Amino acid sequence: MKKRRTDVQSWEGKSLRARVLFSRAGVAQHIWIENENGAVLIDAGDGLIRDLISSDLDPGRIRGVVFTHGHFDHVGGLYSLLGFLRMIGRKEPLPIVAPRGCTEVFALVENFERCYPDTIPFEIRRREIRPEQVIRIAEMSIRAYEVVHCGSIEGAEILARIPAMGYRVSHAGEIIAVSGDTGFCPSLGRLAKGADLAIIEASYKKSKGVDREILEKVHLSEDLAQEIGRLAKSFLLVHRG
Repeated sequence: MKKRRTDVQSWEGKSLRARVLFSRAGVAQHIWIENENGAVLIDAGDGLIRDLISSDLDPGRIRGVVFTHGHFDHVGGLYSLLGFLRMIGRKEPLPIVAPRGCTEVFALVENFERCYPDTIPFEIRRREIRPEQVIRIAEMSIRAYEVVHCGSIEGAEILARIPAMGYRVSHAGEIIAVSGDTGFCPSLGRLAKGADLAIIEASYKKSKGVDREILEKVHLSEDLAQEIGRLAKSFLLVHRG
């Protein structure tokens, strides 16, 4: 007997539905948002195919993949996704969207195309996105919001800031906001305000005792994430450490 997953966070509105298939800091994150026309994936972390299938979701409904940034726990499943879609013979073009300068995502795509130059049955449409730019996937309007995110390695200093975005996904009067990984920056308020659902990362349990620079440049804590989440009608906390 097939065992269904019980750890998936989900939300359902009138026109939009969201499922956080997996989200843990330093491991993987992928978020499924859909309407009647299809689905968009926000990030594609390691284990994506397994999590899609175990959640009874059809990879064939994916109309595009949008990345918040290029860290490994958010892009590690992209190559597997492309390989799976190649295996099942996808025909529909697949948009791959990432912040301008997000070299990790586009390098993975280029390597996949180099490995299979003549046997990919679908077109991969690479697209860089800039702050405040709006794109449309499956009749969903997706607006990019620049957020502040730096790399970090345990035991080392905070690394340089990288290209990173949060997104507002709109359809038929409903809005889902996804923060991506971010420090506590002004754009988060605009991103979450008035949304029907805000999906906010909260890597730290509490802000107390965490270096202020980390909270402003690397990751949020649960109390800060809740502060942002309360600007929306409802919220989910993800990417916990």
